[in-house]
Amino acid sequence: MSVNLTTKYASLIAERFKGQSITDSYAGKKYDFDGAQSVKIYTVDKVALGDYSRTANGGRFGTVAELGDTVQTLTMSQDKAFTFSIDHGNAEDQFNIKHCNEQLKSNWDEVCTPAIDIYRLSKWANGAGLGLLNGTALTNTTVMRAIMLASANMNNKLVPKKNRVLLIAESVYIETKLSTEIIGIDSLGEEAVKNGVVGRIDGMDVVPVVDSYLPAGVNFIIKYKDATVDPMKLKTLRVQKNPLGYDADVGECRFYHDSFVLDPKINGIYVHAKSGMLSLTLANSNTVAFTSANATGVKYTTDGTNPKTSATATTVLAAAFTSSAPVLTAGQTCRAYAYATGYVNSAVMEQTYA
Repeated sequence: MSVNLTTKYASLIAERFKGQSITDSYAGKKYDFDGAQSVKIYTVDKVALGDYSRTANGGRFGTVAELGDTVQTLTMSQDKAFTFSIDHGNAEDQFNIKHCNEQLKSNWDEVCTPAIDIYRLSKWANGAGLGLLNGTALTNTTVMRAIMLASANMNNKLVPKKNRVLLIAESVYIETKLSTEIIGIDSLGEEAVKNGVVGRIDGMDVVPVVDSYLPAGVNFIIKYKDATVDPMKLKTLRVQKNPLGYDADVGECRFYHDSFVLDPKINGIYVHAKSGMLSLTLANSNTVAFTSANATGVKYTTDGTNPKTSATATTVLAAAFTSSAPVLTAGQTCRAYAYATGYVNSAVMEQTYA
């Protein structure tokens, strides 16, 4: 005689692990996109310093010229959505274990929040003005020096020390915790974990980041909060009760967001990478030859604008790095960065021909 055993399904759902947003507390939110897809941001030019003339018949302060400006246009592009249904018949046959409101929030936490973090971190890294590619892995004897040098580089570019955050890969954070400079000092780890912050180094919040959230090969990013604009223009999560054609509850989510690095504040982001990031060297002469391993091309400007966003940027492909190099006149500055698919953009390099 056969024995038919009973299978029972639990009435509790096994939820997956999820985390809060890593980037939201450090996203720039100063600019308002309400009622518009694009926002134009002006940056006013600076005026060169000269000598005052006590004897000139006119214009003793120098030659008067109209004060110029540049415009950066930010256009939002990330319009994302998801939807699902919970059929009333299926719900009755599954102990009503799926509740639309709960699953909307769960999907937001587990799918949308990581996607937003990954997108922002990629945009911040690729838009950075400062950075270093170092093929040697950071260890507990080298990591603090790398962080301090990065911070000093930003200081030398006059980036405010307040409102900086160190977004560091979890695997590199281990070396930071074990570094000889940190052991015995309570400043790292003394604060309760809040918004991902685990302490402070050199005045910066320290936020460990899941390795896979950062672009491949990146060890850490230091970011000044207001170096970016990161709008979340629309966030809709709703339940449609019995919409036409469905005997079901339908969950719907839509969010409209983006992330931009501001042209005059690109030095407010520093990227340190072991691999996956391009480096760029400019020849030290009036003829600016480019050197960048693995780069597809270089974009450069000679009018002072940011080559990563400027409409006046000139593109030079790798095969013409030497033959198509720009020739500078006295006092002219070349600003350039290297790019290639699958790599983080290089930092913006500058050379002024005296």
